[in-house]
Amino acid sequence: MLRSRFVRTTSAIALTGFLLATGSAWASGFALNTQSAEALGAATAGAQATKGTPANAYFNPAAIVGISGLESTLSIVGVLNDSSYNNAEAALLGVAPVGGEARGEDVIGDGVFPTGATAVRLNDRLFAGIAVYAPFGFNTSYGDASVVRYQGTFSQVVSASISPILGVDLGRGWSVAAGPRFQYIDVDVDGAIDAAGISAALLMTPSVPGTEDVFFEFNGNDWGVGYTVGLQGDITDRLHVGASFSSEIDHDLEGSALFDLGASASGQTLATFAGLFQDTRNQSDLTTPAIIQAGFIADLSPSMRLMASAVQTRWSSFDQLVTSFDNPAQPAETNTQNWNNVWSFSLGAEKDLSGGQTIRVGLMVEDDPVNRSFSTARVPGSKRLWLAAGYSRQLSDKAELHLAASYVFTDDTPVEQNGALPENLFRGALQTNVDNNGVVIGVGLDWRF
Repeated sequence: MLRSRFVRTTSAIALTGFLLATGSAWASGFALNTQSAEALGAATAGAQATKGTPANAYFNPAAIVGISGLESTLSIVGVLNDSSYNNAEAALLGVAPVGGEARGEDVIGDGVFPTGATAVRLNDRLFAGIAVYAPFGFNTSYGDASVVRYQGTFSQVVSASISPILGVDLGRGWSVAAGPRFQYIDVDVDGAIDAAGISAALLMTPSVPGTEDVFFEFNGNDWGVGYTVGLQGDITDRLHVGASFSSEIDHDLEGSALFDLGASASGQTLATFAGLFQDTRNQSDLTTPAIIQAGFIADLSPSMRLMASAVQTRWSSFDQLVTSFDNPAQPAETNTQNWNNVWSFSLGAEKDLSGGQTIRVGLMVEDDPVNRSFSTARVPGSKRLWLAAGYSRQLSDKAELHLAASYVFTDDTPVEQNGALPENLFRGALQTNVDNNGVVIGVGLDWRF
């Protein structure tokens, strides 16, 4: 009976995740911290050390160990952004200024992220579970008439991950768990190409750079496989620790490249005489980062706890994104990233109240992985400060409700693309500033069968 319910519940959670996941940039780079409403209430502090909490399996797969029977959890976290860019300046071929909109609103999109897990106790020592979450995501958009258009008009990453988990209670308060991660990534990027400038440079036509644009749409998707492993334990009766590791995952993205030549006579000329801008298939490689997490929970009293976490996201694997095309006349698109490994740190506290209620607060600081020498308008990046609060209530002996909210502060982020880089020969140089703050709201429900 338990196993039958386990399969049905898991299938429902997985389907929900794939139907609703969408992208928004709210964590280190484009990794997401929106995996659990309960954890969000404390800014994820101590989430790696929570026992018998399948909702926190993203932070540590060993969190499934300790449940009494069959338990399912579902969180839905929404992100509302207040973003803008301003003072945008760009130049083509080092001399031709780019005309267009120099500022705009709603650059970074909102998002909704459903995550969930189901776990079952198999016997006194063994536990099995499956977790579904959206580990990465973002979207940014600029108008077709924006000064930014040659660096990109729309960018989106959508992801979903399914992780079967097997956990073992080692005794004396210690446990381990591990499992594979099956990860889906879908990438969409749009932008403009200075067809007039390319025509003038390659065909010696009298075209004026920046006056005739070819707009493109590239997309690609792929499934990749990695793994996750975690450990939890009691140092003392009052000090509980946890740590986990999630591996890099390599993706070989394949999709299509579409070019709109309708408004560009230069683009049509280049398509006819140079074979450029033909609709074609495209390929690119993307490696998502390994993540190392650690946290502790200290029982200050029977009803009050102090929590802390440290997380390293190893973004050094994100060094370059190269898109190649089946059309041999179309040169590859190269975007150098050279991101850095970064840390985030969180501190929180929670207190149990009467009536099965718990309140929690948290603070998290996140560093910015973006290499400022190659910063892009597509993923501006920034340092972040999270202020969070949460509330949980036991609805019955089977159900528990979690509510959380966080306000996220970011730096005013400079973006600068060097026009002297070979990859920017026809994209040109760009300078602008991107500003973004946001509200993150989460609702979660745990159900024990």
